[in-house]
Amino acid sequence: MDTTNSKKLLYFIPFNIAKNNAGAITRAWALLEGFRACGLTVDYAHSTDTWGAPMSTEEVRQIKNTGLVRSVFSLSRKPKGPGELDSWLRYRAQRLVRDLSPKRSLGNFVTVYNQETFNKILKKNTYDYIVISYVHWANFIRDNRYTGNAKLIIDTHDFMTAQETVWKHFNIGHAFADEMKRVNFFDEIWTISVEEQYLFRQFTEKEVVHIPYATTDHTVEDQPDKKYDLLYVASDNRHNIKAAEWFFKEVYPRLDPSLRICVIGGIHKHVQDHPAIEKIPYADDLTPYYLQARVAICPMLTGTGVKIKVIEALSYGLPVVCTPKGVDGLLNKTGNGCVVANSGTAFGNAINKLLSDSVYYDEMKEDGARFFQKNHSRQHFLKILSRKFTDIKGYE
Repeated sequence: MDTTNSKKLLYFIPFNIAKNNAGAITRAWALLEGFRACGLTVDYAHSTDTWGAPMSTEEVRQIKNTGLVRSVFSLSRKPKGPGELDSWLRYRAQRLVRDLSPKRSLGNFVTVYNQETFNKILKKNTYDYIVISYVHWANFIRDNRYTGNAKLIIDTHDFMTAQETVWKHFNIGHAFADEMKRVNFFDEIWTISVEEQYLFRQFTEKEVVHIPYATTDHTVEDQPDKKYDLLYVASDNRHNIKAAEWFFKEVYPRLDPSLRICVIGGIHKHVQDHPAIEKIPYADDLTPYYLQARVAICPMLTGTGVKIKVIEALSYGLPVVCTPKGVDGLLNKTGNGCVVANSGTAFGNAINKLLSDSVYYDEMKEDGARFFQKNHSRQHFLKILSRKFTDIKGYE
């Protein structure tokens, strides 16, 4: 990678992007590919603990060998032990202040220790852009003289006040004010959904840009012999667990028990055993499963923001049956390949109609393909991203 004359970007996302294919990690890889298409040289920083994981030497090598990243930096929230006494004492003091706070707000995952590590990166490198993922790490750049003349960008991923209302003693007003304060540390705010773009625009004079989730277009691919009637892909976070419990209690009894269902991801641990249900804990590549399925489901009842697995299903030409939460963040709420159902009965009826009415199925499949290609294809994504940077390599 010749980086002599290219502009430099520091990209922080807490996750170890070598670990799995969760939605946020898929977005991270799409951004890295977009940065390269825009002629940028990128350094990637991640968390080894909070929301993240340690990265092996082999994982670092694999990431750098993609050509998308020049350097990989690992940040830890605390020293390994009292051996680094000064840093350890300051970390403990910071934790004590947080724990004594009477109002629970959004987490601030920037500690004395990972801030020091972040600053060391900035001291050794000069960047034209710094992109921070999630408001929990916004304080990395707050009043930080080491950022120099870099343009500061926050990739919000989600409206976190709404996400964290489930926590005990959570103060919504305090959290909302805190979230708006943090996004205003930056020169530019990125959102993944149009609803969040609208919301942030009401409370900031900074530029708020909708950078949609994008993935590869598989809509022209097809496999005539389908192994599965339904495909359910999800992790086992609290929102997905609630969704799975609802689906198998309120919807599944209304379906033909012989329907072949494939469940992929951590959510499989919360799904009953049944001869017609195949449970797969993890799949490195979801393509074979999407191509072998007829319909995807998204029974989400809670949570905010774009449902990545809905867009992924549409990218393979699969109609999606979902609750109203399933179309959150989508530019169009109808004509998008999704059948929205408000109850268990309606959800079951929607599945049965798609599986029994071939004309209706083909109409929904075509709607989804058109919607995806217009709003979530990589080509569309790269056109948007290229307008944000100066070194453009096409995609106009």
